[in-house]
Amino acid sequence: MLACFLAVSFLAAPAQAKDKTHKQIFGYIEDVRVMELERHMRAKLDTGATTSSIDAREIEKFEKDDEDWVRFTVVNRDTEERQILEEPITRIVHIKRHGKDSQERYVVDLDFCIGDRLISDEVSLTSRKKWNYPLLVGRNHLAGHVLVDSSVKNTRAPSCD
Repeated sequence: MLACFLAVSFLAAPAQAKDKTHKQIFGYIEDVRVMELERHMRAKLDTGATTSSIDAREIEKFEKDDEDWVRFTVVNRDTEERQILEEPITRIVHIKRHGKDSQERYVVDLDFCIGDRLISDEVSLTSRKKWNYPLLVGRNHLAGHVLVDSSVKNTRAPSCD
């Protein structure tokens, strides 16, 4: 009976891998393409974090067409290349920090390519200089799309069309 189940599961796996409604398994560390930057970033996939965050520097709020926007710089840690993005502010969050004052962060919508999954959702802007990974992908980007296996990393490169 078990052999029959395993054979059916094995034969169904290739069809499921091509089905974008099927959740794929990724490691806790992956290369993620940030579509607005047109490049890959090393990311920690963190199911314990609700919102994703990106290492943003020189964060500056401004007004454009009567709306609040934010201009920020993203630094490529390998090459020191600096890219400036301007995005409309989706909302502002207040982060409570243990033993410290709360922190206000701007939130924008960004598109992430994880494997072959293109996922758009909110990303908070904050300096992540002291963290190992410049991008933290939280449950808002993962839910319904991705399962995380904490025992593996670097399972596949981003391949969104």
